[in-house]
Amino acid sequence: MTHAQDVITESEIAGQLEIACESRTSDAEAVLIHSLRSREDSGYETLVRSYGPLVMATANRYLRSQDDAADCFQDTFIAIFESIDSFQGRSPFRFWVRGVTINQCLMTLRKRKRRREESIEHMLPMFNDRGRRIEVASPRQKSEIGESLDAEQRRQVVRENIDRLPDKYRLVLLLRDIDGYSTREAASILGIEVNAVKTRLHRARSALKHMLEQTIDWKHCHVDV
Repeated sequence: MTHAQDVITESEIAGQLEIACESRTSDAEAVLIHSLRSREDSGYETLVRSYGPLVMATANRYLRSQDDAADCFQDTFIAIFESIDSFQGRSPFRFWVRGVTINQCLMTLRKRKRRREESIEHMLPMFNDRGRRIEVASPRQKSEIGESLDAEQRRQVVRENIDRLPDKYRLVLLLRDIDGYSTREAASILGIEVNAVKTRLHRARSALKHMLEQTIDWKHCHVDV
């Protein structure tokens, strides 16, 4: 996972979602893939047991609804089982599984009725007439709050604020800063231009940083999301 501080400061299916990586599929993964391609029940059971936590964690990250995440969990394993022959081994199998999960999450979001476009403006920093940033909480207040939170509580604060972002910004942030896709890969996955990814990512990072700084002194907080 990416450190939350890195997230703030910069840090159609299957094959397209694989990440280029030097490591290759392990022997255990190769056995599992062969079992899945042979349509063995044991292969499916091993798949769910071995990759269930990864799939559920990813679905929960991309979908705000637990019901949606549960449905996506089931849909993902069906999609993996049905499309296993498309796995080309260009990356570790777990990365491909995560990519299929993300694709299923995006399909779930697209199936929803179109909502009114959410604005991110109220989440961005505000400046006075002199161009100086308006601070909501004093450094002392933020430091006191930050010191009162343990690592898990700080992680929860980060997750909650990421979930506050409008989807078009939240998804770019998750793809780039949490799941490590390149700008070009994120653009391909979302079906938008590279420049749009760059713009949304910049605004998402700025909004997240601002929201976190309203409550805690984030410069001294290091947590994995």
